Amino acid sequence: MGSDFDTTTFTDTDADLGPADSGGSDDDLSGADGNGTAAGGSRRRRKVRNTDSPADQNAAILAAAAAEFTEVGVRRANVDEVAKRAGVSRSTLYRRFPNKEALLLGVTSELYERGMERLVEAVAGLGPRDAVVEAFAAGAELVTEDPLMRRLVLTDYEMKSITKSVTSLFIDVVTGRVASTLRNAGAQMPDAELIEAVELHVRLVISFLETPASDEARQAPDAVRALAQKYLAPMIW
Repeated sequence: MGSDFDTTTFTDTDADLGPADSGGSDDDLSGADGNGTAAGGSRRRRKVRNTDSPADQNAAILAAAAAEFTEVGVRRANVDEVAKRAGVSRSTLYRRFPNKEALLLGVTSELYERGMERLVEAVAGLGPRDAVVEAFAAGAELVTEDPLMRRLVLTDYEMKSITKSVTSLFIDVVTGRVASTLRNAGAQMPDAELIEAVELHVRLVISFLETPASDEARQAPDAVRALAQKYLAPMIW
């Protein structure tokens, strides 16, 4: 997947960052005295930096990257803008995420984990066939409602080569988690058959959303549930 990324914004020199590259504070001012006065006597404004814990900085970076990917797409995402949003230096961002691929994987991992939590909540206490119906409906709503997931999975046509990889990751992650959820709900079919059936369901969700029915009534939640009840639920036993 890495070969498809425009990584130039992640390989520009960080010479302007001064001491931060060698472990110094992100607030350090190269060429300034202890009071923040530049060598020529002029006053320079300190950059506001995120001084939270590494875990909090990681969270800020991922949130900033998610916003950047949502607004401009992965190929046009700029590391300077991500760092600025997160309140960290580029060198700090590089230490956490060495390239755009690592940043994308970090963002999508969080995104899909939140999505799976929503699916698990939707099917809690249901039998396997009813769980299929609710998982299908919840999955359709999730991809439709979340702007970043929709962009990555469905609409970012400029990024087709990358979104194919992301979509494959999405399918693998969701298939495994949903299959486990259905097993816990009482599914008795062999593991291999359960995985195959669930993967087909996940692919159908993506196809259903990518090319919606011309009749808008068939896109309504009740219609989606009826479709899943009639054709998908019988595949699980």
